[in-house]
Amino acid sequence: MKKKFWMMLMMAAVLALAGCGSNSSDSEVAEETETEEETTENSSSDYVLYEDLTSTLVSLGEYKGIEMEKTVEEVTNEDVQSEINSIKKEYSDLVDVDREAQTGDVVVIDFTGYIDGETSDSLQGTETSVEIGSGSFLEDFENGLIGVTADEDMEINMTFPENYSEEVAGKDVTFEIHVYRVSEYQIADWSDEFVQENLGYDSIADMEESIREELEATAEEEAESNWQYELVYALLENSEFEIEDADVEAYIDQMMSEYETYATMYGMELGDFLETYMGVTEEGLREMFRETAEFRVQMALAFHEIAELEDMEVSDDEYQEYLQSIADAYGYEDTSDIETYYSPDIIREQLIQEKVIDLICENAVDTAE
Repeated sequence: MKKKFWMMLMMAAVLALAGCGSNSSDSEVAEETETEEETTENSSSDYVLYEDLTSTLVSLGEYKGIEMEKTVEEVTNEDVQSEINSIKKEYSDLVDVDREAQTGDVVVIDFTGYIDGETSDSLQGTETSVEIGSGSFLEDFENGLIGVTADEDMEINMTFPENYSEEVAGKDVTFEIHVYRVSEYQIADWSDEFVQENLGYDSIADMEESIREELEATAEEEAESNWQYELVYALLENSEFEIEDADVEAYIDQMMSEYETYATMYGMELGDFLETYMGVTEEGLREMFRETAEFRVQMALAFHEIAELEDMEVSDDEYQEYLQSIADAYGYEDTSDIETYYSPDIIREQLIQEKVIDLICENAVDTAE
């Protein structure tokens, strides 16, 4: 959770830049409903700049010499095996089995949910495939299917999370379920020859070693990201701010605008999109973003103060190198395409943030060492 939170804060601009040049089918849908001129205007106008803020920094905490432990999660054999199982699944067939369902199996069911004796379309499904442990459905629902067998009728009693769809949030529900069949993934051939021909590894052992190295690299990246977050959090905790609600709402509007774009791509109203794909209302999502938005206001104020104290500037060469790095990473043919969607002020602000982060990290103390 922490890594996702931090990356949303620090990489929002880069991810948005990547998205504006996408050639996916979703972008083609968007092209039918929104002109390029409108997209350009919305992309820049939705972004909150430091100059837009009316909040103030009262006092800045110490930003050099912050002590914080960087913790790298150990990669276990189970982690490696989980990745291998995901790969094997791509080359497997679903085969019906005559036994109790277990994690990893696919169960085909009819279900009807009742809240206070009443049901609705959103609480029903017919011949629905549920992969236990996949996270496609609520955890309590999936776990309730462990142990079922084909042709069985059963019930699952659970409570919807408080942050779920407003219609059912926090409510007790009883699902009446009929199980049609239980299936497992089976692969006909899993050998050194198979992974050589289909996956490009020399052997199964080579694949396992490569996967472990990739997972360890990811763990290192996540540890660095979490460490950055903890350092900035410590800085902001030791600083004092006077935060205006209007600034927080502006950042919430910025984050909401991304979902408005997605909704448009699917030809849906925002509320319907959020209910369908996230199980949350517009107001619910805004409240979920509130803490993040306040954090971003504080971060912008503190970072610009540090930039002034350290005489940080973005040179033209740095600016062009940054544009080129985005172009290379996301397949833009010309860096000017990026500036079509985002103003130089937005891009320079992102660069200033990254410079401050580098400064804080370079001067921090990793207490794990």
